[in-house]
Amino acid sequence: MNKEVRSFCTDRQTTEDLNLLGKYKTDSIFSLFNRTRTKGGEQLLEQYFQQPLTDATAIEERQWNIRSLVGKALVFPVENKEFEALEQYLTSFAPVSGAGLFTQVLKRKSKALAGMKEEQEHVTSLLIDGLKALVQIRDWFRKSLSGIDSGYLQQLTNQYRALFENKLLDAVDGDIANGKLSVMQQTRYESFLRGTHHDELNNLLRHCYELDLFLGIAALIEEKNYCFPVINHGSKALLRLKGAYHPGLNKAVGNDLQLDARQNLLFLTGANMAGKSTFMKTIGICCYLAHMGFPVPAIEMETTVYDGFYSSINLPDNISKGYSHFYAEVLRVKDVATEVAAGKKLLIIFDELFKGTNVKDAFDATSGVAKAMLDYKQSLFVLSTHIVEVGALLQQEAVGIQYKCMPSLLEGNATRYTYTLQEGISDDRHGMMIIRQEGIFDLFPSTKVRFS
Repeated sequence: MNKEVRSFCTDRQTTEDLNLLGKYKTDSIFSLFNRTRTKGGEQLLEQYFQQPLTDATAIEERQWNIRSLVGKALVFPVENKEFEALEQYLTSFAPVSGAGLFTQVLKRKSKALAGMKEEQEHVTSLLIDGLKALVQIRDWFRKSLSGIDSGYLQQLTNQYRALFENKLLDAVDGDIANGKLSVMQQTRYESFLRGTHHDELNNLLRHCYELDLFLGIAALIEEKNYCFPVINHGSKALLRLKGAYHPGLNKAVGNDLQLDARQNLLFLTGANMAGKSTFMKTIGICCYLAHMGFPVPAIEMETTVYDGFYSSINLPDNISKGYSHFYAEVLRVKDVATEVAAGKKLLIIFDELFKGTNVKDAFDATSGVAKAMLDYKQSLFVLSTHIVEVGALLQQEAVGIQYKCMPSLLEGNATRYTYTLQEGISDDRHGMMIIRQEGIFDLFPSTKVRFS
């Protein structure tokens, strides 16, 4: 009996928090990984970002395919225009062969002779460009990929060996040299594409898009020195990161973390600008990429497979529904709690819970939610707050929590941020110093109050 494949649970808020999607956003994670040369490869990348995997074996298979291309210095050989022509031809015309196809070709040729050339010229242009792309792919597999030590490439070569050895392809360059095809030539080539090899050619297209995508990721690995996560097949929650950093930062500082069923909550503190939110995004990005079968910005990573991932980092209010920021926070926590309580194995990230209300209510609500999280050992939680008193309370009343902080150092009148995760709870408060450094009060010369 086939194992049921679950969909990875996440939502728009999470993908926006992590800046995952958006091919027109140059700073998105999608844009970082998008080195495709074909439109189909780019569309496949979008699909992968929208559909992370929840099966450990499927994740490892994708990792294996990409890993086998690392260090091979290969570039997908076909330009997008010609490859799109092949795809458009295969998808625009229904499979057909024999006398029916010959009749179609003859009819188009006759209409062209009568002055109605548009259809014939369009089909011929698609056919010729598509054949060029197919021959380029064949030659690339035969010459450039021959003898390369890559299990993934060897699988593809074996799968399409008979197709590439078809003698009809040997005649393409000569037949299309003048940009025209006779009725018999066009019938032969259209029969090849739309007849016996139609399904196989569509499969080849999909594999070429995948290969285009994977070659770009392999080049990214070499350039950035990313690592492939170890996928733990165990049922208990585990997330281990070594030297993990945000991929959007130059000279980013790497940090280590391990969460598991024994300590399934990270309680994170630190001053403004100390790097808490960036580190939380780093955790989320690494987890998300791992479930896509992609490499991650870290020295090492090990993770079990999760049912999904939710975050609340840059939560907006909802004016159209009349929701205040605080009420939006409450609803977000409620939605996530519903998913956790349903028994799903999730990674949850909350950045500064309940910052939209007064300190007393925020203290009570944050401590209450943190305690509740500890009961769900199948999931992992990351919670940051500026209310360090919550940490002191939890240390007295709860077990199973890791207390980490992002420290900041005062050096004269300046603050230096290490961006390095340390043990403990930070009570650094540099908000007023930042305000003074920016000269806020100096903008109001009539103000008699001065803050020390």
